[in-house]
Amino acid sequence: MNKSATNLQKISSWLAVVLLLIAIMPLLVLSGFNHPSPVDDYCYIDTVFKYSWLEAMHFYYTGWTGRYFSIFLNHTNPLLFHWFGGFKVIPPILILGTVVSIFLFFKRTLQQKSVSGALTVTGAITFLYIMALPSAAEAFYWMAAFSTYTFANIFTVFWVIAVVSRYTTASPSARKRMEWVSYFFVFAIIGSSETNLLIICLLIGSWWLYRLVYHRQIDSYMIITVVLATVCLLFFFLAPGNTARLEGNPLSGDIVASAIASFRKLAQLLWNWSSQTPLLFFSVIWWLILDKTTLRTSYYLNAPIWLSLLLYIGILTAQLFPSYYGIGIEPTPRVINCVYLFFLLGWFFNIALIKSFAVKHHLEIPTRFLTVIAILALLFHARNYPVYTNNSLTILYSDWLDGKAAAFDREMNQRYEMIRASDEREITLPAIKNRPQSLYVGDIGDSHWWVKCTSGYFGKDVIHITDSQTK
Repeated sequence: MNKSATNLQKISSWLAVVLLLIAIMPLLVLSGFNHPSPVDDYCYIDTVFKYSWLEAMHFYYTGWTGRYFSIFLNHTNPLLFHWFGGFKVIPPILILGTVVSIFLFFKRTLQQKSVSGALTVTGAITFLYIMALPSAAEAFYWMAAFSTYTFANIFTVFWVIAVVSRYTTASPSARKRMEWVSYFFVFAIIGSSETNLLIICLLIGSWWLYRLVYHRQIDSYMIITVVLATVCLLFFFLAPGNTARLEGNPLSGDIVASAIASFRKLAQLLWNWSSQTPLLFFSVIWWLILDKTTLRTSYYLNAPIWLSLLLYIGILTAQLFPSYYGIGIEPTPRVINCVYLFFLLGWFFNIALIKSFAVKHHLEIPTRFLTVIAILALLFHARNYPVYTNNSLTILYSDWLDGKAAAFDREMNQRYEMIRASDEREITLPAIKNRPQSLYVGDIGDSHWWVKCTSGYFGKDVIHITDSQTK
């Protein structure tokens, strides 16, 4: 690597650290103001208290969904132990887990000896992800959402890391550990949501295709993984709750219309993400700092570009498909959160894959030309500056620095005190006035189900919420 490229990489690494801190700092601070949401969080545990832990999970499996692992997580949330502080502890674990998974993904797949390259792309991806995150609340703070999607996203990335590590480590004992870890991830991912189920199935299928066609190899690890995945899929799809859920949605079940809607939605999202974030600028910088030695020697950068791109589009589209096919509606923000994360991971990985191909075939793009592209990208992004001032990252900082999150925390704690201090079976609580967009999902009075569940959890017949003007 020449001197100018080395200097660019050093500057990029430091910039990445700064961007990483800018992105995760408000998320970590806001975690300290988080609370369980009346939207579903209390319902799972109220059911446990009424019928028992196993019976409650059986009720959801047979009456609503086959998501057996997210059912387990939701029915084992901190409210089961009356630990409200758990809702302040879990979000930092998810935030840091996401960052670590991104870092290890690029460290392992690119087989980089130094941490600078992986750190640079981790900072860029994390910054871009938080900047345009559709819903921070559904990604990191709302238990019912992150137990279904965010945990599964992290597990999916770690499954890739485990598979890569299994084939690149020389130690038999380390390979065996990676195998068992990956088996757990397959079990958990398939049991979390239809979205992540489709992702892991596509990844396993592509892994098999790559090993069979390009390496002419098959091993017991591959066979066990497929058998395990098949058993988990059967357990998921044979759940009586799936039938009940589909039958309640007359718009669901149209494969062709759902596929068309998925591709149309993906095209819209791709344009938004490329025009409303500095994605293009970071992409050029990533191309420039990629180490040619790494690109020549990395085992997983030998994969055919067509297979990687096909898998990439397949994963993104497959995540959107269940919303249209299963319940006939636009994907929710928590689903788009998932799509966006895998969009960024695949985008930067495929850039490395394409440059690896160019290096191995002695195809050079002049640095001056790339510099011009980077400048044009900056000008393009500058044109959209007003868009950048109203995004998820600015909302996070606003909720923190304006004091809305702290005020929300005080109001919630006052509610708990009022509930504990009252011996009445029927009580009235004030409405939440401060509703930070980053943390707030809904209130008790927004649904009779949430009234019923929250009241039951606190041992009350009914909890009323007074009408109040929100801020």
